[in-house]
Amino acid sequence: MSAKLQNALLDLLVALGLCERPKLQPIPVRSNAPDSKSVPPRR
Repeated sequence: MSAKLQNALLDLLVALGLCERPKLQPIPVRSNAPDSKSVPPRR
């Protein structure tokens, strides 16, 4: 319950321009591209 209240309070402060949202770190995503150099070519 307190997490929902804190989230609502943060949303209100962001909407009023009193604070900024915390910056989230990007999550690395593996690409499944066939030209990836990490996978050796099949023979």
